[in-house]
Amino acid sequence: MPFSQDKMRLATCRELLNLPDRDLRVIRRPSGRIVLDIAHAGQQAFQAMLFDCFFSPVREHPFDRSRGRSFADLETYFNSVSPRTDRLVIRTNTAARVALYLLPTVREFADGTIELAGLPGVRLADLGKRRLLLHHLPTGGQVELLDTRSGLDVNDVDLLMGDRAIDTDDHQPAIWIHRLVWRERGLTPSEATAAPHWATTAHTSLHSALMTRLHLWPGGYNRRASTAPARRANARHCLTWRYGRATDDIARLLTHSPVAIPGAVYTPSSTCGRDRALLRLNGAAIELDGPLPDEAARHE
Repeated sequence: MPFSQDKMRLATCRELLNLPDRDLRVIRRPSGRIVLDIAHAGQQAFQAMLFDCFFSPVREHPFDRSRGRSFADLETYFNSVSPRTDRLVIRTNTAARVALYLLPTVREFADGTIELAGLPGVRLADLGKRRLLLHHLPTGGQVELLDTRSGLDVNDVDLLMGDRAIDTDDHQPAIWIHRLVWRERGLTPSEATAAPHWATTAHTSLHSALMTRLHLWPGGYNRRASTAPARRANARHCLTWRYGRATDDIARLLTHSPVAIPGAVYTPSSTCGRDRALLRLNGAAIELDGPLPDEAARHE
């Protein structure tokens, strides 16, 4: 019986999070229990920052300023997200392209003001045949971008490693200067201004846990989950989605399933209308606003 239960837990985790067997072996304990929240404190802070970026509405995050792809676009390239104690492994078929948008640059305007694009404090720690390891200086957190193909796309690598210092905007005749701060060894003063985004708060563990479970929500353009302002004072965000699993089904997976967040408690909405449900972890909370069961069934 225990062996059968272990197989069932692994199968459920594989289906829900789209994890390959090699990743499942890492997060499976000898007892058979699946452990997704294994990151150290700094790694959790970094993952919470990733949650804020990848679940933000299109172009609304202050770091989502790169020309071309938005953070929402990048999420559609992810095949799976798998935690380690010292890193988050993201499998994608466009690893170098994703890195291009995550490595930080600073745009300097003619009046001396700046604009941050990418993730402040992130540096390229290693470049391999199929992988890029990104290291976040302030937290010590890491994300490994692992390409599902036999190797990184050569054109994307050339673009990543090339000189993008000068760029011309299609709608502006002026030349804007981009400083590739990810090539600096230490944290630059302009990046340090973003410190509140990776500071540890009561919500860090909850947001980190949700980042590792990103695939519980549907991907694809105009179908993804995104954050909105919460109504409750004790919640920072409301996580809203209109496709995929119903709110109660997501909550059940987050609290009573092999991929549950340990200690998470769910409070369903108090009415049959559009009142928001609540997911709590210790002193943190996030509102959940997904489809009702009949709405979810219509979109299957």
